[in-house]
Amino acid sequence: MWDEVTNILAAMGTLLNSIGDFFLEKAIAAESRRAGLVRDSLQLSFGDVEFLRSANSASGALSEALVLLHGAAADKTSWLRFAQHLKSGLPLIIPDLPGHGKSVSDIGLDYGIQYQAARLKEFLAALGIKRAHLIGNSMGGAIAIQLAATSPALVASLVLIDTAGADVTPSWLRQHVEKTGINPMLEVRDASDYRAMMRIGMEAPPYIPGIMVSALAREFVKRTAINRKIAEDIAQDLDQTAHLPKITTPTLILWGAMDKIFHVDNAEFLHREITNSRKIVMEKVGHVPMVEAPKEVALVCSEFFRDVVE
Repeated sequence: MWDEVTNILAAMGTLLNSIGDFFLEKAIAAESRRAGLVRDSLQLSFGDVEFLRSANSASGALSEALVLLHGAAADKTSWLRFAQHLKSGLPLIIPDLPGHGKSVSDIGLDYGIQYQAARLKEFLAALGIKRAHLIGNSMGGAIAIQLAATSPALVASLVLIDTAGADVTPSWLRQHVEKTGINPMLEVRDASDYRAMMRIGMEAPPYIPGIMVSALAREFVKRTAINRKIAEDIAQDLDQTAHLPKITTPTLILWGAMDKIFHVDNAEFLHREITNSRKIVMEKVGHVPMVEAPKEVALVCSEFFRDVVE
């Protein structure tokens, strides 16, 4: 009897997981449509890259585009609600960076910032993009800084949102890891841990139904090994401070005042070091403003692009 009960409960659990995965995929597809985005992919020298692009653009026919770069252990879906409100006059390109989402996740690749910037450059060249306006959050911002400094003719403008790469004041997370030896942004075993991670990353996380949180948590757990590899690799060259004085492209620095991952003081440091920059700090917002306050962040970015897009 107990074996039968166990089998029934296991079957119910599997069914619920399948339902959660189904609704999560449907929700992502609906958000993509609302943003006018379609899925695409490219096979490059290091593997496949999946990305979202504006539905009215065609691969290989872009010369100038707005490219959105997510943070570590995130993916292209971080930008979906933000993309619905952004007005720049440019086609949008939103990749799953290598090691993330549905792009190549080869444990043998080096995911350091220098290597990721080189892969991004190859990706842009394959799309025919000669002028890229980059928006980067967290790790994505460090990659954007690296590319802007090493390939200035390619990067037309920068938006750095709670970026990594210039850590001058210890954050809550950095102090927590140094004290405990545990990084709660990587130590995710179940939906409860995933919610805890969200509360650290965001001051005001958006509502997500429990069944979808469970689906997100399961996917995150599956990626534990590659996420750890990425964290180890980017730690080797995350510091981008030496590159900052080289950047002359128009730059917007945007930060959540309540960021626990990278301290808000870093925004002022970046503003001082990057010559042609402006800075905005958003109150009551954490590490991923484009998720926490997508309309407000899109408005600020749209105003910036009105000034810099020719």
